[in-house]
Amino acid sequence: MLIHGESGTGKELVARAIHEFSPRASGPFVTVDCTVLTETLFESLLFGHEKGAFSGAIASTQGLIRAAEGGTVFLDELGELPAPEQAKMLRLLQERTVTPVGATRPIPVNVRVVAATHRDLHAMTVEGRFRRDLLYRLDVIRITTPPLRECAEDIPLIANAILDDLVATLGVQRSFSAGALDAMLLCAWPGNVRQLATCIERAAVLCPGTMIEAEHLGLDPREPGLGDRSLLDRSTAEAVKFALSVSGGNRSAAARRLGIDRRQLYRMMDRLCLREPVQRTL
Repeated sequence: MLIHGESGTGKELVARAIHEFSPRASGPFVTVDCTVLTETLFESLLFGHEKGAFSGAIASTQGLIRAAEGGTVFLDELGELPAPEQAKMLRLLQERTVTPVGATRPIPVNVRVVAATHRDLHAMTVEGRFRRDLLYRLDVIRITTPPLRECAEDIPLIANAILDDLVATLGVQRSFSAGALDAMLLCAWPGNVRQLATCIERAAVLCPGTMIEAEHLGLDPREPGLGDRSLLDRSTAEAVKFALSVSGGNRSAAARRLGIDRRQLYRMMDRLCLREPVQRTL
């Protein structure tokens, strides 16, 4: 299985979800960072080694592949794997065996392999930088994790989920103002969800009160945005109108469809001039 997407789009979270909702959930989930797999480390780290196999091998190790027996091996950033190690990975996938350094007999393994990369592996095969046969072995089922800029409508949901986790961890009360959510919607988030999570954590820590405002997010105005405010407002207005229409004018139901609370819907309608503002007791 191959997961493709930009950095910070949650590829490892997808891999963990695949593992946890599969028959292998009771087995281990082992992550292998391919960016650190140099030629000297590859076989020892993945396949293990026998005692005395080389200088400093004072004890036998089973390696990460055997540690994942019955579970899932997650190969993170597969596109960074050096060419000689790609051949060894191909043999592992073909033979389903590992031979520890210093051993003479292969050991069968039962693992599921999920790989992830932000690189275009098909283009790399054309350039001769990635083995075509290894790609064919891994690219059985492909999942693409979209960048945050392509699913901006999910930003409020993701942001609130991140904030809920932070509130539970930090033991504080925090919530977003409508202005903060609007500011997040206007940002292109080149670092994707990872950047969003860092921004929210900083705001949750530095916010002097319980309400996180746009200025607490520390967004860099020099970063590219998703477009001008008028375009976003038009899109938001159309979404609100549609939600109200299919809800028969019921504002509570419309708010639920939009994934926001009723007070936030009222503020949004006021700002977009979709009705006459009214005085409310909050």
